[in-house]
Amino acid sequence: MRARMKQAILALLLISNSGNLFAAFVDGNELSKWEKDQGQAGFESGLFNGYVAGVVDVGDNILFCTTFGVKRGQLSAIAAKYLKNNPEQWNKPASILIIDSMKSAFPCKE
Repeated sequence: MRARMKQAILALLLISNSGNLFAAFVDGNELSKWEKDQGQAGFESGLFNGYVAGVVDVGDNILFCTTFGVKRGQLSAIAAKYLKNNPEQWNKPASILIIDSMKSAFPCKE
């Protein structure tokens, strides 16, 4: 059952983010604007942290494998660093950028 759920989630992620089939609600440009409010208790900071947490909740142990004890602040910092270091990718869907950042930091071991 768990394997089927992982496959279904992965298929949905790939379909929704492939080509021009579906437009992303949030891209890297908007995500980077939200990220600039990091460290403050602002609305956009909450959007950024919530978006990162949502993508991690869906993709963890499927697309990447976080380690035990990783906190939300650490995940947000990893995503923020990836955004800062890859502005040429801001046209991509925000979910893809977060997934890529987590894959770099927490690759799954086969």
